[in-house]
Amino acid sequence: MATAPQGFANSHLAVHELLQEPAAERGDDSFFGPAHILAVEGRTVLLTHDDGPRRARLALAQSYRAMAGDEVLAIGRGDDWYVIGLLQGSGETVLTAPGNITIAAPTGRVEIMARDGVSLKGSLVELVAEKLEFTARHAFERFTDLTQWVTDAVHKRLGRERTHVEGDYDLKAGRITELADDDVSIDGRKIYLG
Repeated sequence: MATAPQGFANSHLAVHELLQEPAAERGDDSFFGPAHILAVEGRTVLLTHDDGPRRARLALAQSYRAMAGDEVLAIGRGDDWYVIGLLQGSGETVLTAPGNITIAAPTGRVEIMARDGVSLKGSLVELVAEKLEFTARHAFERFTDLTQWVTDAVHKRLGRERTHVEGDYDLKAGRITELADDDVSIDGRKIYLG
């Protein structure tokens, strides 16, 4: 087979031809195996090699942002080198689309897991569910304004509750019942009843 043309418009086509070419026709300068990334320059990386660093193009199927120190699977001959696999890395994988992205599991579940946290950002984040459950050891909420609309009932089971309101505190109800097993204290400069 003839030597692969220089300057492929499609790097995946070049990789395919390098893999399909018989080993005897590749010559002594062909390479196929693991390598480490020394530096990253856009879509080009500098790889370790016994004969000195080699410059290779990224030809990974996923949108992975390579980092120095990553172990990759590389293939090359002469000046044509490509990274075709990731063996061990610590970079970032970014999924980008010009329009909408839908992740669907019509007959199953979708799970997102991360050791260091999960972050959702957007001008609008909507959660729609028949049943919604939150479980956390600690929870912190911060809002500029909060409106809650419950058409049925709110049930709370608390160890203690402390409410601090800097401005007015207004409570309006059709009927109020308060019970205490011990003392009840009401402290104010003036207390109006009736």
